[in-house]
Amino acid sequence: MQENYKVVLQTIRKRTVFSPLSLILFFLLLNAKPLYAQDLNNLGDQKPVSLDGSISLSGTKYSIAGAPARRPPTSWTIVGSPTLTLYGVSLPFTFILSDQESDFRQPFDQFGVSPSYKSVTLHLGYNSLTYSKYTLAGITFLGAGIDINTEPLRLSVMYGRFQRAVEIDTSASSANTYIQPAYKRMGFAAKVGYGSATSFIDFIYLHAKDDSSSLVHRPDSLNVFPEENTVFALNTRVKIIDELAFEGEAAVSFFTRDIRSSVIDSGSIPQSLHSLIDVKSSTSLLMADNAALVFTIPHFTARLGVERIEPDYNSLGAYYYTSDLENFTFAPSFDLFQNKFRVSGSIGVQHDNLLATKISQTQRVIGSGNISFNPAPVFGLDLNYTNYSTGQSATKLQTNPPDTGQFQVRNVSQSASVTPRVLLISTETTNSFILSVSQQQYTDLNVVTQASANSLTTTASFNYNLSFLKTGLNLGASILYANTKQAAITTQLRGATLNASKSLLENTLSIGGSLGFTQSTIQPLAYTTNTINESLNSSYKISTKGTLSLTIYATENTTSLAGASTFTEIIATLTYSHNFSF
Repeated sequence: MQENYKVVLQTIRKRTVFSPLSLILFFLLLNAKPLYAQDLNNLGDQKPVSLDGSISLSGTKYSIAGAPARRPPTSWTIVGSPTLTLYGVSLPFTFILSDQESDFRQPFDQFGVSPSYKSVTLHLGYNSLTYSKYTLAGITFLGAGIDINTEPLRLSVMYGRFQRAVEIDTSASSANTYIQPAYKRMGFAAKVGYGSATSFIDFIYLHAKDDSSSLVHRPDSLNVFPEENTVFALNTRVKIIDELAFEGEAAVSFFTRDIRSSVIDSGSIPQSLHSLIDVKSSTSLLMADNAALVFTIPHFTARLGVERIEPDYNSLGAYYYTSDLENFTFAPSFDLFQNKFRVSGSIGVQHDNLLATKISQTQRVIGSGNISFNPAPVFGLDLNYTNYSTGQSATKLQTNPPDTGQFQVRNVSQSASVTPRVLLISTETTNSFILSVSQQQYTDLNVVTQASANSLTTTASFNYNLSFLKTGLNLGASILYANTKQAAITTQLRGATLNASKSLLENTLSIGGSLGFTQSTIQPLAYTTNTINESLNSSYKISTKGTLSLTIYATENTTSLAGASTFTEIIATLTYSHNFSF
């Protein structure tokens, strides 16, 4: 029996730190005893049936000189997006017809409704629900659920298909494609809570299991096995005083990698849990938890948090977890001068190898800061800075030559940006000026790889827009610069764009155009690419529901890159769009 106990709780002996929430939840499980919402309030006011949407017809002419064609010289497309509404429930459809293909999309592939009446909400069909971070956390399922919220008591229950069965594609045509096989998976989750939005405690249970008979061909060779998962969690938020609150969650996950593995003697598992946990030789006990203190007063907020997720922690009620990490974070924010000056930031430390199963440990320091200054409507300034540093301890392996730093991972990634803006508004014009300058630096501290890995990127852009409010004339200009240095290679990008648009005939007709030039160079290879982009566009409202539009795009590209083409490409599209409502 002792051997079986070690199999089920194989990771407990490696744990040296437990959060208080984890301990509380774990001992609750050890001593557990079995325990024997579309708003329908206004349904009568809803229109029984309505149909609205749009349909567009377009024809495109294409030409290119100097390079292979990327599309047919002529093409046409019809696109429709009707929406059928039944008593306030919207059913969107989409169809596409063209000379290349036809497609019809309707909502019943994944259609779900959530009608509600007073304190009860019902979920039917496809839905995505979240009970907590470590249990049911946003996975899409096909089934039913119900939420009952009669504060201070609340109850949520769901059952459905988490995953459909997908067979291995054994056809010859699958040689160049890969379809991930999957077993059919059914799941159940329940949440029982007490409290309000500011202070509550929730107990959550989730169970999901694959149907091992749902596939004809077993994909064992692809390491795809029928799995089973049972998760217990406690999620809480407690207002200690008006200014201070505690929040946290702790979860215990029993994860079975292959439900076909042999059953073990589970006498060491509490008798009350036998009906909930089917212990196999491939079952592991995994834990995840987080806790935080949140301090809030007028114009100031601070959050001090800790999170710990053990290696390979998983819940089949979520898509993905980053596991084997423990991090501590502090995130303050405040504002001054009637919210005209705002500052926020965070600093955190993180490490992996929680159970000492890796040959080395990786530490990270993550920091960020943001300042926003808006002293007046005409001027604003944003400052941002981030810093990510990663360090890895020396390997435990005996290496030849000895590890003196050449095998270690040590790097720092920093970025900073400054964005001032000016907005000048009068009764006749609007002028906006936006400048953005940023720099990103990656520093590799490894003595072997730093020469080729270090990089520095500087970017700058300036945008100007002038609008004449009475005449409908809009003018704009922008410039762009980017410079990246890595090892002995320097890549530069320079560009400028001019654009203009005008509304005519009481805004029924609009015309516009743009002209842009971009040059990119690679040194010391002396490679240069020049690109000119031109566009013309116009639209005319034939009626309140119909619009005719024309767009023309032209690209001229010249380059000194070996094997690259110098080409001129033109695309013209005429489109008629019609909106309807019945």
